[in-house]
Amino acid sequence: MSNKFDTAELNDIRKLLGEDVPEPKSQVKAEPAAAPQAQASRNTSGGRTFNLDDILAEVSGVVDEANAEHAAHATTPPQFASKQQAARPAAQSSAPRTASGMQQQEIRVQRKSAQQAAQPAQAEQEGEPVRAQQRPAAQQQMPRQAARMRDEDEDDVELIEPSKAMVLNNRRSKNLGRRAIPVLILGLIALYLTMAESLALPMPSLISFASNPRLFMLVQVGFEIIAMLIGIDVVGSGFYNLVTGKADRASLVAIANMATILHCMSFIIGGWAGVLPYSSICILLLYAAIREEKNRCAGRARAYKALTLHENPMGVYYHHDSNDHARRTVKSRLGDRTEFQRELERPDATERFAKVYAPIMLAACIVLSVVVSLVRQDISYFFWNLSAMLTIVSPLPILCAFGRAYYHVSRRLLSEGAALAGGQAAFRVRKARRAVIQDTDLFPGGTVTITEVRAHSGYTPEKLLSYAVAVTDGYDMEIGKLLAEALREQYGRPARATNIKVYDMGGLSGEIGADTVLVGTAAYMARMGMPVQEPKKGRDVETGVYVVINGQPAGVIQLTYHSNAQTFSALQALIRLKVMPELATRDFNISPEMVQKMFETRRGRIGEVASDRVAAVTSSAYTMGDRVCAILSRDGIVPFAQVHQSADKLSGAMRSNLILGAVGGICGLLLMFYLAFTGHPEAVTPRNVLLYLILWYIPSFFVTFHTRKGL
Repeated sequence: MSNKFDTAELNDIRKLLGEDVPEPKSQVKAEPAAAPQAQASRNTSGGRTFNLDDILAEVSGVVDEANAEHAAHATTPPQFASKQQAARPAAQSSAPRTASGMQQQEIRVQRKSAQQAAQPAQAEQEGEPVRAQQRPAAQQQMPRQAARMRDEDEDDVELIEPSKAMVLNNRRSKNLGRRAIPVLILGLIALYLTMAESLALPMPSLISFASNPRLFMLVQVGFEIIAMLIGIDVVGSGFYNLVTGKADRASLVAIANMATILHCMSFIIGGWAGVLPYSSICILLLYAAIREEKNRCAGRARAYKALTLHENPMGVYYHHDSNDHARRTVKSRLGDRTEFQRELERPDATERFAKVYAPIMLAACIVLSVVVSLVRQDISYFFWNLSAMLTIVSPLPILCAFGRAYYHVSRRLLSEGAALAGGQAAFRVRKARRAVIQDTDLFPGGTVTITEVRAHSGYTPEKLLSYAVAVTDGYDMEIGKLLAEALREQYGRPARATNIKVYDMGGLSGEIGADTVLVGTAAYMARMGMPVQEPKKGRDVETGVYVVINGQPAGVIQLTYHSNAQTFSALQALIRLKVMPELATRDFNISPEMVQKMFETRRGRIGEVASDRVAAVTSSAYTMGDRVCAILSRDGIVPFAQVHQSADKLSGAMRSNLILGAVGGICGLLLMFYLAFTGHPEAVTPRNVLLYLILWYIPSFFVTFHTRKGL
């Protein structure tokens, strides 16, 4: 080990060891003699022998210890600093050090500690922009995940196999359909007995209300009890939800039937309120509730059947983009089928509305009935008032708001291999203003063909195809698969491209060995200084994939894009729904202008995702945290458009039915309260109440019937 030191450093070392340092003059004279001693391995002074290398190692160790202590002071919390200082060896604290040595050591330690402190600060400054960019996305995902977990905790959903769920829903639907028929027959018989005298129809005098009112009431109660026993699951569900504080539409029907029975029994026992009961109307309302449940189960059975058609179906998600504030529907491969099952089992918009409407109306009917009885000072009409008000606040548009429309929608979507996850999902899909369309949606397999392969500059068609396949296949393009198939037909050998880049103007670049390859459209080549012209033939567009190798044109591959009637109808359907088809395609030949010309759409009706965001929008991470709205067992734009149209029709029908039912129920309640308060019970006969309910159901019937139509 050889080291070179100046005189000042050697003097500092000697002072550190406690030796006498000679004066500068003598030191200058002693320099020639000290040189060979420095080269020697040992030095003597005052009868003691020193090894210079050992001295240097010891000094270096002291400096290293000082550095370690300084670093420990920088990273140790203040409460532990005093303990570490007290634990130092006494020999280190009492070691003699010269002023120059201390100054040199402090300078070195401070410089090293400054570098150590600067490294985390620099890393923090470099990482801060990244964290600043990632923080908003994380903050946006946390509320979604929290809301999703909260909904999963609130909804106690029991999931079973889709095939078993389909069988159970089909079985329950058929069972309810069979039981609804005798309930309808009982309701019609009771209605005939109620209205026969006023319409001068034949009727046995034994059970007529005019000649034997108690027996008439008893017959009505018997019919009503039999009907409730037939629909015991619907009635029992209504009472159970009422007791548990979750009153719904079935609760309205169950309480209306119970109030009517109490009215009849109060007349039979005590002779109270000798007016016609509403038993027949309540039985018909029970029939409507059973049919609603039957249609809902039938629609869910078809949704489960669509779920069983594919092991890993495509999911349709509604996503509100925080970057451009766009509301999109995006197709993404469904990771787990239970996600759709959970959405299907959750309460829909109709049930949520009923949980607000039913308790309010039940409370209002009880309060108003008490008010009428107290004001008129006649408690005998309490049960009649309650029965009349509960009957009229159970309008048919609310009772039949969802089931029939969902059955129509599910049956039509099943023909396309698709299904909606209930009414709430339909509302989410309807909010979307853009639908992300990919390459295979516009041009499925067989609609793009290779017309001609022309090679230039001494290149062969096989090499031209090989280079084009290498660049396009590396970007995962659909036309890359078409070109690869053409290359296999010519027994060509594919190449391997690296450093693939995408350009906004419609082209790709890559490196194949020592060659630089450009592949793109005519517009891209025009930007490169080689203008070309694209021929167009009718509705089928013929365009070329141009290849440039090392700055020289190598050839062109002519492609023909064929339009089809199904894609044309689907695009027009989306545009009619005011949903902009937004292209997220990797094929550089597909552009909004090309689609507008091929499918005869107006300018500005076709959008496009920025090329740098295509990969992000079409990835599964884009919809992370969003709820699935529908499934597609068969990918394509036609079932995608069917989902949009079905969601629009279903949500529109539900909204219209709920609004009609709410307005009809509130108006009927106020009208019934006024007539009962003024003492005109003859104005609210069962016939008038039935006509009132039918008049409000007529527009609801046509709205629901409209959901049968497709594209």
